[in-house]
Amino acid sequence: MPSVDATRQHVEDIERLIKCRLRSEVHARKAVESAMKRAVLEVRQLKKELMVLRQENEELRAAVETKPNNGGGKESPIELKNDQIQRLTARNKQLESSVLELQQQVAGLEPQSTTTIDQSTALAEKDRDIAALEDELAKIKLVADETKRKCQNMLKEKRDEAQRALHENEQLARCAKTLQSQLALLPQLKKQLELAKEKRADMAGAWQKKLEQRDQEFLREEEASKQKLAESAFQISELTEEKLELQERLNELEVKLRQFESSHKSELSQESQRTGELETSVNQWQERIVANVAEPTEVLARETQEQETQLRLTDDVAGAMEVQDGHDLMQAREAPKALPCSVDRMELSSNNEDDRDP
Repeated sequence: MPSVDATRQHVEDIERLIKCRLRSEVHARKAVESAMKRAVLEVRQLKKELMVLRQENEELRAAVETKPNNGGGKESPIELKNDQIQRLTARNKQLESSVLELQQQVAGLEPQSTTTIDQSTALAEKDRDIAALEDELAKIKLVADETKRKCQNMLKEKRDEAQRALHENEQLARCAKTLQSQLALLPQLKKQLELAKEKRADMAGAWQKKLEQRDQEFLREEEASKQKLAESAFQISELTEEKLELQERLNELEVKLRQFESSHKSELSQESQRTGELETSVNQWQERIVANVAEPTEVLARETQEQETQLRLTDDVAGAMEVQDGHDLMQAREAPKALPCSVDRMELSSNNEDDRDP
């Protein structure tokens, strides 16, 4: 543990030194860069001024050369121009001297730029060295953390093993006690096992008998159910045959009913014709009675009474036929629901009606 703390302290000291060195180098680099920027800006400004001055000098020379010397009253402007030229030349000399000074300053700044470049390359190398040291430091940290973790895990495993050993010792002591108690109870357990085996054999025999009885009962019930199913199938076939027979009889009865209705309609039409004829005959008799007033009243009364009785008989016959038709129609509609004996009765009644119709 002390060696780990010492290495950690050493690593922290190295980190602090590296950080201080990096900060100083960064400040120096920033100062050099700012000085270089200022020098470059000054040189550019001086070059611009020099170019403007040269351009003005050329313009003045061109103006002086283009204007001739006329003399007399025009000497004063020429003198003014000469003064301007002298001033401009003096200014040009000053500018040239300033340009020389600037060039000297630029020449003096060039070694500084070379030194800054060298310093920047050295800084880059130092950056690489610092990165390598940082990588080394990270590796050392990882190794230290890994060793620490391994030590902690080993300590934890040792503690867990000691606790497991204590727990196992306690369990072994308890198991030894239980084994001693169980060895004392071993003969009693053997007796109980033999008794349990005997009881199990008896129970197995009883259960075997019960299972055989249940199997026999199940077989008997299965045979009875098969018989019932066969009987029910036979009954279903019989009922279907009866249904078909009843359907055929119903169709025959419907045909007979249609025939009976047609014949009944024809009879009703005949009866209506008869009643019409009787009415016409009654009217004729009345006319005759009116025409032959001199005939005896007894003969007329007897004839009229006979005609009235005939009319009543025809009305009674028509009512009885309507009642019989309604009764036959109801029996025909209830025929599918009735038993075969009722169907036979309806057939007999329909046959009687057919015999009675002619």
